[in-house]
Amino acid sequence: MAVEHFGKYQLEFVPLELAGSGQWAPYLIIRKFDEETQDFKCVFEKQRASGDAVFNTEIEAVNEARRMGNALIEAGRI
Repeated sequence: MAVEHFGKYQLEFVPLELAGSGQWAPYLIIRKFDEETQDFKCVFEKQRASGDAVFNTEIEAVNEARRMGNALIEAGRI
């Protein structure tokens, strides 16, 4: 699991190893900093990034979750 910040957003990348396959699925959680509560609030519940895509390494899965998270924020979809 890796956590990064993008402006007021906190992105959590969760690579999960698929049982018996040796492959990794990328998951993503996004939280946004709330000025009123001075804390992060979840704005994107844990979801699998990139549909059914799987990756050979944990790092590739994290990179895919990062790509998706950044794209969602840049497109204003979060």
